[in-house]
Amino acid sequence: MIVELRSIPDCPNLAAARDLLYQSLGELGIATRVVSEVLGDYPSPSVVVNGVDVMGGIAERGSPACRLDLPTAEHLRAALQRAIAAEPDDQPAGTALPVTDCCAPSSGDAIRTDRPRRAARLPDGLREVHRAILMHFATTGIAPDGTAISTFAAAVGVDPAAAIDALAAEDLVAVDAGGRLVAAYPFSPTPTSHMVVLGVVRVYAMCAIDALGMPYMLDTDAVITSTDPHTGQPVHVTVTDRSAAWRPAEAVVVYAANAAGGRSVDSCCSTINFFTSAGSAQAWIAAHPALTATVLDLGQAVTLGRDIFEPLLTGPGAGVPGQP
Repeated sequence: MIVELRSIPDCPNLAAARDLLYQSLGELGIATRVVSEVLGDYPSPSVVVNGVDVMGGIAERGSPACRLDLPTAEHLRAALQRAIAAEPDDQPAGTALPVTDCCAPSSGDAIRTDRPRRAARLPDGLREVHRAILMHFATTGIAPDGTAISTFAAAVGVDPAAAIDALAAEDLVAVDAGGRLVAAYPFSPTPTSHMVVLGVVRVYAMCAIDALGMPYMLDTDAVITSTDPHTGQPVHVTVTDRSAAWRPAEAVVVYAANAAGGRSVDSCCSTINFFTSAGSAQAWIAAHPALTATVLDLGQAVTLGRDIFEPLLTGPGAGVPGQP
């Protein structure tokens, strides 16, 4: 479910709309962290659920004004209930959801990803193998080899090749033609421009959002070092006690995807990057007109990374098979 609270800067009705939205989410048992707050040229305030304004109609940019038809509790609950009913929670693992859903910017602003839902719907054994792969990266800094994956799979009675195939079908990992890991989101088996230091372990992230998600997924502090692809200048992010500080403070993230579709590694991992400023980000976007892109500020980028990756190692059965 994608829930966006859209507003123009200094909207006088934003606080009331936010309170009403969170109240409605609470009544329906939906976590408030599904909400992304977005500033821009919108009818303000607007609540958008899965791309549809709760007051009716497809939500579009281009009308920066205080709206008179403010979202009501009745409209909020009805829109959220429709979204809940539309969630295909009973799909079996291996029945592929559209992979591009986890990459494509939505209406140029808030971003949707279904990676946590993909992981949650795995059978228990597959989910434990997935978690073991992630923890191997986190504790060693390198990808697990075939022997390690076989050990993880044997601990839960799963065929290792079938397990990797199933995880790849859900785009939780990606493999090359030889079946070797080329991604286990958020980790990259090979160096990228996004280096993350987790205590004494150095790892690489597939993209900027993946880098930001790591410390929240692992519940640890981290230091992220990356490079602005437009200026070549460094960007540093330090996460301490779940709070992120950026250097430079004006740094942003561009969330961009190509039109190829398919796996995240093919459609968006190389185009989700840190930039030293919004100006640098916009210049890079202008130079890449084939991409669908949006600029995320610190809060939006951290929230997105946290919400995608934090659930992957939590919940029942969060141990690591084949490891003490």
